[in-house]
Amino acid sequence: MKVFVSLGERSASNYIYEIFKDVRGIDFYGITDERLEAIGFKSFARIEDLSVVGIVEALPKIPYVYKLWRKIEEVLPQMDVLLLCDAPAFNLPLLKRAKGKVKKIVYFISPQVWAWKENRAKVISELVEDLIVLLPFEVDFYKKYSREGFRVHFVGHPLVDLAKPTIKEEDFKRMVGYERYIALLPGSRWSEIKRHIPYIKKVLECLDSPIPFVVPTFESFKEYIEEALRNFPVRVITPKDMEKPSYNAMAFSHFTLLASGTAELEASLLNSPHIVFYRVSPITYLLGKLLVKVKHIALTNLILQREVVPELVQKSPKELCQRAKEYIEDEGLRDSMRREFLELRKILGGEGTIQKLRELFLQIFNEL
Repeated sequence: MKVFVSLGERSASNYIYEIFKDVRGIDFYGITDERLEAIGFKSFARIEDLSVVGIVEALPKIPYVYKLWRKIEEVLPQMDVLLLCDAPAFNLPLLKRAKGKVKKIVYFISPQVWAWKENRAKVISELVEDLIVLLPFEVDFYKKYSREGFRVHFVGHPLVDLAKPTIKEEDFKRMVGYERYIALLPGSRWSEIKRHIPYIKKVLECLDSPIPFVVPTFESFKEYIEEALRNFPVRVITPKDMEKPSYNAMAFSHFTLLASGTAELEASLLNSPHIVFYRVSPITYLLGKLLVKVKHIALTNLILQREVVPELVQKSPKELCQRAKEYIEDEGLRDSMRREFLELRKILGGEGTIQKLRELFLQIFNEL
């Protein structure tokens, strides 16, 4: 069996890696990273070639993306399954191009159609055979788009299994050289790193904290971050230092500052009190304000349906600094947030989700 996997996010890649790393008898092709290639995925493109956020930021990628769509179209008739993972800006146009060229289309991780661009849900329901969602309320959302031949599955969120430290607390703290520190996660895309690091630099100047910072990131970003933050007490760590540095950094931190994304939900599941921030171009922000239909950007807040995690989107460095100081200095605020996090695991399906997802995927593939 041949499966083409199209993804544009490190988080989606991590899930695919964990689900399929021990699966034999399937040839995987697609958009990859180093971990997927290490388990035998044959690469058509790299995630970093596609990873941008925002309308303005995406413009330089357009010629490359069109070439990649055409390249994928050419190989789809040789595939049994097209597995699309989130990344709607890339995957929905590919979905439309793929219909009739491949035996089965599966969509894993629904785009946030409940937040904006609900018309995408209609497209997915009409062109996809199986949709696998990660949030329980998405099953009810898609009921209005039900049709024969379109199935929506929820078995849990893989982060409940995955978001755990990989080493002991004392070993991690000995390695980074700090007994107490603040974890700082500026984003997983190069576009986010370039946009957030100058902003974070101003936040750190304002904080003037005696507590040092640990920045878990990818090796390709390390030199840039170290150079930009060289005047602050910052230790940058990557997967070369340990497995899953971000999980360890958040799990044992005094507090965490992070860019909006999957890392926010990971922090909650790791029981790490945190604030979420994000910056985009002014045009992207204004368009987002007009189009987005939900009150929150943090997944924790969306799932719990209330603001547990402070959200500072497009705010000044001073505003983020002042809010962070409150939580860094007040143990009661941090403990209150931890108590709220306990509810998440139950809502998200409990332990064993990776195995359930593996069994579900193989069942769907084997129906061919």
